[in-house]
Amino acid sequence: MKGADERIRPPQGRTGLRQADAPMHENGGSSASAAELEIRARIARHGRIAFAEFMQLALYHPAGGYYSRGGAVGADGDYFTSPSAHPAFGALIAAQLRRMWEILGRPAVFHAVEMGAGSGRLAADVSARAAGLGPDFAAALRYIAIDRSRPVSRGKAPPFHRIAAAGAPLGRVAGCFISNELVDAFPVHRFVTRDGKPREIYVTERRGELVEEPAEPSTPALAQRLDRLPHRLPDGRRGEVNLEIGPWMAEVSEALERGFVVTIDYGRLERELYSETRPRGTLQTYYRHAPGSSPYRRVGCQDITSHADFSEILHQGRRAGLNAVAFASQADYLRMLGIERWIQALRTAPIRQTERHANLMAMRQLVDPSGLGGFNVLVQEKGTGVDDLSSLAPAPGAASPPLLTEEHVPLMEGRYPHAAWELG
Repeated sequence: MKGADERIRPPQGRTGLRQADAPMHENGGSSASAAELEIRARIARHGRIAFAEFMQLALYHPAGGYYSRGGAVGADGDYFTSPSAHPAFGALIAAQLRRMWEILGRPAVFHAVEMGAGSGRLAADVSARAAGLGPDFAAALRYIAIDRSRPVSRGKAPPFHRIAAAGAPLGRVAGCFISNELVDAFPVHRFVTRDGKPREIYVTERRGELVEEPAEPSTPALAQRLDRLPHRLPDGRRGEVNLEIGPWMAEVSEALERGFVVTIDYGRLERELYSETRPRGTLQTYYRHAPGSSPYRRVGCQDITSHADFSEILHQGRRAGLNAVAFASQADYLRMLGIERWIQALRTAPIRQTERHANLMAMRQLVDPSGLGGFNVLVQEKGTGVDDLSSLAPAPGAASPPLLTEEHVPLMEGRYPHAAWELG
């Protein structure tokens, strides 16, 4: 599960789920991925590389990285996300964007920029819902889906724009930057404390195996981040430092002239992230729906992730000119946007009982505190004057909730396979 403490994985009861399509290897199995070959080549040249460089190549190598291959999210991937669980997530985000458009004075052009858009599921669901939120808003909305790789187009062109990029190559944006499970995939530096100081964890090779090697930090920024913690870490404590957050916040703020930034991810504030309950940090891997493998196995074929450091996002956001509006759980955020009204409406909707149960199960997963509802949402603003979450609440609408489509993960069929047998 990719929830508060682990990835949400597709239901395993459903048949026909595609497993990882890259060659299987475990440092001595069959052929190594292009990502692993490049990692080993760099180690051969330099003796060792920082874990952040290893993670960058394992996830994003253009010819063999995990995300470069695609297919990680959804019923045929390794886990599912809020947008793939139910279209209500995208529909509620659409209502949020409309409220933001109103706060900005209903500009003729309102940009919604999604960073790390992946397959475009959220973009598609937001765009579909926006069409029914009033002609003026629908005409103003320019949804831009940014991702490192451009998914292969199937069928007609999507109702949004795609940009293949790692950052935010835009400027003078009036609108909202949004990300869902982006920060957890930023490459991180790993450390272990020794004699009161952090030692960085590097990756090297011994007798054909990829192994760890602690040494002096590759950058003083690692220790500087840990120096801002409210408590000293004891010797032996392991963890991660995400040094990409600062440049990312600066780039987003530079591109945003006026509007909002919404960051949705699983993560914690620093008091929990670096607490004694996480003595080995939060780094985790996922392969074929199962967590726990070493990051040095199946390189390029498994996901590697760590919890988002929301304290650092807040800190770097302030430095870049972004003011915090609210920090809440996804459950509370979606309730503010009106999901409970939709759950109530579904109970009496004129649809088949199995369809009702499937939609209710998926929508409840979005607010389940032990699952997707346990994710956190940070809203920041620039130049709007908004300083509390209640100002962002959309007016209650009469529109009915959207229903599951074939593009979304069949959660109920995964848990109760016999539910798929019911005849129309």
